Formats: sequence, C-alpha cells, structure tokens
Amino acid sequence: MRSKHIISAAALALVAVAGLFAQAKPTVAVLSGDSPIYSTAAIDSKKVAGTFERGEPVLIQSSQEKRVSIDGIPTIWYQVKTGSGTSGWLPGSRLAFTATAFPRSAFASEEQYVAYVTMAARVGEKVVAVRSYEKVKKGDVGYYVSVSEGSLPFCVVWEHNLAATPGESWLPKDFPPALKPFTYFVNAGDIELLGEAAATPLAALAKSLPPRFKTADGFFAEEQDDDLPWFVPEGYADTGYDDSEYGDYDYGYGDYDYEDYDSEYEYIEGEETYGKFQVGSVVILGKHDDINGGANWTDEMNKFVGKSATITELVAADSQGFLVVRVTGNSYVWRVRNLTLRGSGAAGSYGFKVGDRVIVGAHRYIDESNNWADEMMQYVGQEATITSMEGADGSGCFLVHIDIDNGDWYWRVENMEPAN
Repeated sequence: MRSKHIISAAALALVAVAGLFAQAKPTVAVLSGDSPIYSTAAIDSKKVAGTFERGEPVLIQSSQEKRVSIDGIPTIWYQVKTGSGTSGWLPGSRLAFTATAFPRSAFASEEQYVAYVTMAARVGEKVVAVRSYEKVKKGDVGYYVSVSEGSLPFCVVWEHNLAATPGESWLPKDFPPALKPFTYFVNAGDIELLGEAAATPLAALAKSLPPRFKTADGFFAEEQDDDLPWFVPEGYADTGYDDSEYGDYDYGYGDYDYEDYDSEYEYIEGEETYGKFQVGSVVILGKHDDINGGANWTDEMNKFVGKSATITELVAADSQGFLVVRVTGNSYVWRVRNLTLRGSGAAGSYGFKVGDRVIVGAHRYIDESNNWADEMMQYVGQEATITSMEGADGSGCFLVHIDIDNGDWYWRVENMEPAN
C-alpha cells in the first residue's frame, strides 16, 4: 500500500534554502521527549511557541554558550526550526544528536521521518533502501534528489539501471537526462540516509553511472516488503541507536554482518569532517602525510608550507580518502588534517581546542587501523566538551579527551563536528 501524506510549504522551503549551501551538512536534532518550544532561551510557560512530541526533528540554527542546569542536566540552549515552520528555543537536555544520520526507527511516525529527511538531506546525499519496492531492491544504494507531496515522496537516483521513465514535471530543473533510467520514486519508509559528510553532485553521477550500468538489471519486487514499525527506541538520547535490540534488521549493504556482530553497541565506521574549517577560514598550510596509500603531494607545494591562506572551497575527499580544500595564493588542494586554523587549536586539530563543544563521531579505518574499542560506540552522536589535547596516534590523527566518558578514551578530532 502506498503511504500518503502532505509536506508543508515551510518544510519544502527548508529544502530550497539548504540547496543553496550544497557543501554544508545541516545539523538536525530529534526531541528525546515531549517538550514545549519556547520563544526565548528560558523555561517560561508564558512564552511557549508550540508543543511537540518525542521524535520531532528540528533544524539547529544557533546556540547559546551559557550552560544552565535543566532536567537535572547541565546544558545549553539551541535555537531551532521545525518542519512546520515554528521557530524557538529548546534546551539541549531534550534533544538527541548524531554525527551521521538518524535511522527511521528513531521517529514516532512517518510524518516525523519525512520532516527529518526533508531537513537533513542534501541533493546527492547517499541513501540505502531498507525495503524492496518494485524496481528497487532492499540494500540498493542511491542518491537523494528531492521530496514532493503525496505518495512516493522521495526521488532517488539509484546505482542501478532501472530502465525508469520518470515524468519530467516531477524532476528538478536542469536534472541530467542521463540519470533518468536510474531515477525512481519510493515511499517514505523505503530509504534511510547514510549520513556521509559530503554529497555527490548529480553532474558527477551523470558521468559515472551510465558507463557502469549500461543495461537494466531487470529486478522487480512482486510483493512489497512488510511495513516496518515506526517507533522511538527507549533511551535513544542517552545511549544511541542500537538496532540489535529490535530483531534482525540486515540492511544488506557495506561490509558489516549485522546479525553476527555481537557488540552491545554496533560499530558503524565514521567519516572525516571539516571540523571548524569553513570557506573564509584563515589557515596555515602544512605538508601532507604519506598515509593510506599516498601523500597527494608535489614538490612545488613545499614553498607554500607554513604560509597563511584563506579557504575558498571545500572540495571533497582525495584519492586516499582525506578531505581537501582550495585556498588563495595557489592552485593546489590541501588536506584538512594537515592545516592549522589561525587563532584556534594546533596543527592537525581541525581547529578544535580545549573547551570546545563537539558532537562525537566514530573513528574510521586509516591504513587498516581505526584506534577503536567497542565500548566507545555508546558515546557516538552525543555532545561533549574537549578537556585535553593528546597529540597524534599511529595514523597521524590528532587525539583528545572529552568529558562525557570520564576521560577513559582517546578520540580522533577528524571525526568530530562543532556542536554549534
């Protein structure tokens, strides 16, 4: 059965605005409990902008640095906007964060989930099919394009030739014609975001997919998968999502065997982030490490090492998997992990310093090492304060201690994002 719903004009406007900043990953949090939204950064029953239920997604717009004790937890206030267009303030103690993406089961209803994807997804955001639907098979990987009203709201470019013929009136302006055979609309419950740091431009997909998939694969699901339940796992905001508690849920993608993994907190490899670097940041250029298969370096770059420059573009990852930027004064790309942010942090710290509030992320594999312990997964997605800078590990990744784990673990800053 096809699901039906109406997406508000305000929610669609959020997508349009987000599309103007393709490089920026929106920060979207989820209410961890029922709560009013206040018109000011203070709990005041006379200044309530609206009341929302647990699982409601909100777009984070700003935050206050002042920390107060609310619900028995020291926290800061966040300025937020909901899918319906309501703006206001919420204490961080009533919000859940993630460094990647929330699963569909983190939401109490389909409407909440559609609102979340509408806020969080950028054009070219990688997704995975968690259910089969017609020509789309469970486990297929695709790239989010747009959301529309009515049934089958999500338009996705899939990594398969589906011999599809989507109507042009439902596609965005300037949509690459070469991607039409790969484009299919699916139900709200059919996909999940993978939460990667960077999105893939449609123009790049138009060049890469047709040569790889010249003929249609011919798959068609005669019977659609059973509906998956909408629910919010108990304690989600405190420990992070753990789908091992909710039955066998094998996504069918990546290198992980979800059914055989026996850790209480399931490890999902993290992504490198740009940390505190952004377009306009003034940086000190540093020499690249020869790691993970190469240095992406030429001798002509040596003369720029140690000099100041301004970031002009956040490019993406190089062939060794490290994020790079372009800067003023030369035509080369420079790895973020080897830059120093002027006035904040040390070389390789992604601009972070002691006292910064961050969203904790899982480590990734670099030269076959992820410097990771299973017990660390329970803190992923949570907000924390950096308490000390600890130098670099064997993979050249800058390490810090944070407050929420009593300083028990070393954390790579390359997988952290600023909390505000």
